[in-house]
Amino acid sequence: MVKADKETLNDYTRQHSQLRAGFKELLSYCKKKGIEFVIVSNGLDFYIETVLSDLGLNKLKTIAGRTEFNHNGITVRYIGPEGKELMSGFKEAFTRLYINQGYCIIYIGNGISDIPAARLCHRVFGRDDLLEHSSGANLQCIPFDDLNDVINGLADIDR
Repeated sequence: MVKADKETLNDYTRQHSQLRAGFKELLSYCKKKGIEFVIVSNGLDFYIETVLSDLGLNKLKTIAGRTEFNHNGITVRYIGPEGKELMSGFKEAFTRLYINQGYCIIYIGNGISDIPAARLCHRVFGRDDLLEHSSGANLQCIPFDDLNDVINGLADIDR
């Protein structure tokens, strides 16, 4: 279990994190096209917020594991749309929320944990484990290497 304090972990995050190429360009494209961009991650809020804040993107909507630092280390809780703690299905719960609100969901993912949520979406861009396991999960994915590929794929949809 991690016992480091938040400041130490944020310093580590700053030294070791790297955004996927095309991130800022994708945000710009979405803003220009009126596409709401939301990060829903099984990661932890504190380090996602640190990375985004350092880039001047602290107003970007992010839904992630909520961390609490205390003398025992870190406590992480995944809170669903109804405000209750979830033991599983975090990304799926928020995907369903947005779908029920009438959104057309374009999903970008790279992990096996993305499969249940991605199955619900209108279009899926996948790489790594998500792409590798998509056919076995009966999921159609558009492959991407970096987020510039996603921009190109979105532009193709827009034509």
